[in-house]
Amino acid sequence: MYIFKPMAKYFLISLALLTATLHTAVAQKAVFEKKVMISAKDTLLYRLAYPQQYNPKKKYPLVIFLHGAGTRGTDNEAQLVGVPAALTDSSGRSQYPCFILAPQCKKTDVWVKFPNFPKSLHATDVPTPSMDALIALTDSFLRSGMIDMRRVYVTGYSMGGEGVFDLLTRRPEMFAAAAPICSVADTSMAGKISHIPLWAFHGDQDDVNDVKYTRMLIAALRQAGGRPRYTEYPGVKHNSWLNAYREPELFEWLFAQRRKR
Repeated sequence: MYIFKPMAKYFLISLALLTATLHTAVAQKAVFEKKVMISAKDTLLYRLAYPQQYNPKKKYPLVIFLHGAGTRGTDNEAQLVGVPAALTDSSGRSQYPCFILAPQCKKTDVWVKFPNFPKSLHATDVPTPSMDALIALTDSFLRSGMIDMRRVYVTGYSMGGEGVFDLLTRRPEMFAAAAPICSVADTSMAGKISHIPLWAFHGDQDDVNDVKYTRMLIAALRQAGGRPRYTEYPGVKHNSWLNAYREPELFEWLFAQRRKR
């Protein structure tokens, strides 16, 4: 998991991995509009993709994508590395018309803090500045009238997967489903989010976020009455999002979910 102070293990994410996925981000620049939210509290850079053949008379699902620690910054571009191609290529945009919101966390911030990790998995009571800004931005989207309120989804990997869980616990009434990948979560909050359909992923050889943390979260959700799906990849290290976002059933499952309450 990621603590506010930089941890050496996060720098083990190789340049080769980023290079392998960078071409996807370059292609996606044409899909995503570059935007910025300025509020009295903070500024949040983000990219927004509109549904293909957008009809302003219709309401569409919203997918929030949260990037990992390696693509934090202020360029409003790097966060597109890792955005699922299954949603942004021509086939995906046709099959799953939706808004995709891809915010960028500042280099000096994180999506969520675990102050006493590894002794405790408790996240801070107050959201980080970047998460607070993201919640405000998401709330504004939901007030816009463009979004199908029963079909709001969130996914992310590594630090972004941790942000997925934090966002769920701070807005448990908002989401229809979530897909976190190779992350850590505050297991004490499992009862608060156990009603949300969730499909988690992790590699069993992860050398950044130990697979035990997702196993613990899944066990906590099930104990709280939840029915999460969990896929664990044998022999895969931290880059398990490459496997997860290629799962043939993932997005069919995600978009089939509707918020019931």
